[in-house]
Amino acid sequence: MMDELMTPCENCGEMTRYYDIVSYSGADGNSRQVCTRCFNADVARLSGVEHFEDIRFEPVDLKDSAGEAHRFHFRARLHGSIVVLDAFELLDGHPSGYQCQVVGSPEQDLLGLLARLIQRLRRLLSIRHLVTEGTKTEIAEQTVRGRIDWDESAVERIPLLVIDGREISWSDFGRMLSAFEGWQFKLEIIDRSDEI
Repeated sequence: MMDELMTPCENCGEMTRYYDIVSYSGADGNSRQVCTRCFNADVARLSGVEHFEDIRFEPVDLKDSAGEAHRFHFRARLHGSIVVLDAFELLDGHPSGYQCQVVGSPEQDLLGLLARLIQRLRRLLSIRHLVTEGTKTEIAEQTVRGRIDWDESAVERIPLLVIDGREISWSDFGRMLSAFEGWQFKLEIIDRSDEI
């Protein structure tokens, strides 16, 4: 049985995982669903980038500070004068959990970018920002790092935070912050390709 989270690339016809499809408006102005490989080839041609090596990386398993294994998938996308290499876990076939990226130039060796990304993932996995005792989850120390996402289950569009690779509702995070009532805080927003 075919994986329902796969779809054909409208350019080459290859069955492609949903997370590796780009909704792309080509030079002709028509929007198509193309695989990352076709997207990168078109961007390279239009940007005049010669010899861009589009490598498909195998997933890598890494352990966090508690010894829990995390499987990371990778995707490289060419954006003219930069290449973005993403790492992400999957939940139900969609990027979820821990995610991060590095940015480089198209002339850089993608294996070198991958090595930088894996080192960043290891640092990310080495720190725990939340602790759970029984059914109660709290902030471990006084610094929390994570990613801002959005809560699909909410009636209104409200943030969903991903901390330690776990989805934390806005309400639950507010409850965790209540332990610091009267304290000050500094909220700093960082680009997803920068290290926090």
